[in-house]
Parts: sequence; structure tokens; C-alpha cells
Amino acid sequence: MNPERATHDLRTQLGDFLAGHRPDGVFHVQPGGPGSVPALADLDAPELHLDLLPDPPTQEQRAALTHLGYRPQTERTWTHPSGWRLVLCDHTSGWRAEQAALQGVLRHDPHAARTYRAAFTAAGRDHADHTLRPAALTHHARTVGLTPARQVARLLAPLDAPWMIAAGYALDLYLGHTARPHDDLDVILPRYVQARLPELLPGWRLDAPIDGTYRPYTAPLDPPHHQIHARHPDLTGVLMLDLLLTDLRGGTWHYRRDPRITLPLDRARKVSPEGLPYLAPEAVLLFKAGAAGRDPRGKDEQDYQRVQSTLTAEARAWLHGALTHTRPDHPWLTGLE
Repeated sequence: MNPERATHDLRTQLGDFLAGHRPDGVFHVQPGGPGSVPALADLDAPELHLDLLPDPPTQEQRAALTHLGYRPQTERTWTHPSGWRLVLCDHTSGWRAEQAALQGVLRHDPHAARTYRAAFTAAGRDHADHTLRPAALTHHARTVGLTPARQVARLLAPLDAPWMIAAGYALDLYLGHTARPHDDLDVILPRYVQARLPELLPGWRLDAPIDGTYRPYTAPLDPPHHQIHARHPDLTGVLMLDLLLTDLRGGTWHYRRDPRITLPLDRARKVSPEGLPYLAPEAVLLFKAGAAGRDPRGKDEQDYQRVQSTLTAEARAWLHGALTHTRPDHPWLTGLE
């Protein structure tokens, strides 16, 4: 398999979402699977892990894959006659990031590769992936861990404003360890500082997701639009920064989906022992609870199960109250009582 050629063909036939002004196409492609590891190349077919929008793919996209020679094996797995497998990533599970972490340990630790081979031979791919998951996480925590958070902290150091890390990385900072690999790094910024981003991030690609498409970011980005995706080749361990413009006026954090729900900024903004600011876990979990009519994603449910028992009584009461107001039927409410 020539990954570069295969990726080029996928972007050409399916469209390149990153090119902008289109609601569909290839978001990301990376090699994966044990067959992509030199020490395990004889064990299985090499894979390409494809992030494709929308999910599931349209009939036109399926036809384009067929045109490229791919044949469906399962809902998310396609094979190519030249000998590789295409896997459509599940955007809700964190599988892509877990597979990247697995690649990391298998490529750099001969003992891990031998252990994987034995597990694969004994009981197949799923068993081998499960067996190596702890080693992959340990290797990822050691080689990547908080590196993206430290990188962004250096970039935003000149900013005299209460920025903070959000989402999964915020929970890692709260827990004091890397709980799982992450696809991106979410960073909350006061909306009023956005004009400084080109100065703070020179050489970065900045895109604004607007109405389901990418547009080159230009200030100001007005409500309800609030996201800026930032990419740079030197960003370590994640695909991008997800910069989230947030209302922090008056020393108060406002929940974007319902601004009536607030926290005093000195309670919403925590700081880790090494000085990295992050959003309080109860506020992170409120986002992870999902919007109205949508259940939590698989990785968000896992994050909740990891964190909920560690919350203070005050944090649990606040999250219970916020969910009662926004999602009175939410399954997490029982566990927060």
C-alpha cells in the first residue's frame, strides 16, 4: 500500500472537507492496524483509517469508494484488491485516537509487538487490541500526554485573558493523569481576544466551521458561531486545536447552550499544579452530557464514569441542577443524587 497515493485518491474522489466551502468529504486519513507496523506486517492487512463527513457516508460517497476499487465488508470496513483495508472511523467513540496510540507503542516497543502477535494469534484482532490497550495508554501518556496543552500554554502566554483548556484534556488535568488519548485539544478563549489569534498563532492554519462547512477564519466571528480550528505541522499528538469562543464577561462563565446556566469564573477556571488552566469538571461533564435529543457519545459516557465519583458535593449538586434544567430525563441524574 502507498498511503500517500491512496489518500490522494480518496480526497480526489470523495472531496476534501479541509479545502473549505463544502459540507462533506475527507476530514483526516492515517495508516493503522497491525499490518501497518513493520514488525507485524505479516499478521494482517495494512489499514487506512478514514474520517469522512457525513457519517454514515452518502450513497454518492459509497459509489465513489466502489469506483476506487473498494468493496464493503461491514458497515465501516472496506477492502481494496491491492491488499489493504479501509476503516471508516466512528466519530463518537475515540477509536481513531486509541488506534494511533496503539500504533505508537507497537512501532517503538518490540516487547509490545511480540505480546500483540501472541494475543492476535490466540484470539484475533479485538482481543489483541484490548490486551495492548493499557500499554498503549502508558506509552501515549509518556510520549504525548500533556505535551499539546503545554504547547498551547506557551503560545497563549502573552494573552492577558482567562483562557482555559476544556473537554477531555481538562478532565486529565483534573484527574492528574492521562485517562485516554484525544483527537484534539479544546481551548476556551474569551470572545473579545479573537482578533489576536493570527498574532499568537503565526504560521497556523485557522478555519471557522460555519453552517457545516469550513471557511478561512477572519475576525470577528460573531455568535452563534464560536469555533476556530487551528492546525500546524508541529502540533504534537492531536489533529488540531479546537478554539472555543466563550462569554466570560463580568467574571462569569456562561454555558454556551443555555447562557442562563453559569459559574463564577474563579470556580469555573481551575489551575493544575504546573500552572495549566482548565475548565472545572462539572462544567466539562455538562457539555459531555449531550445536547437536547442526543445521548452522550461513547467516549463521553466513559469520561463521566471515570470522573463522577471524584466530584465534590458542590460540583455534583451544580451538575445535577444544570442537567435537571436542561435535560430532566438525563440518565446521569440518578447517579448524581
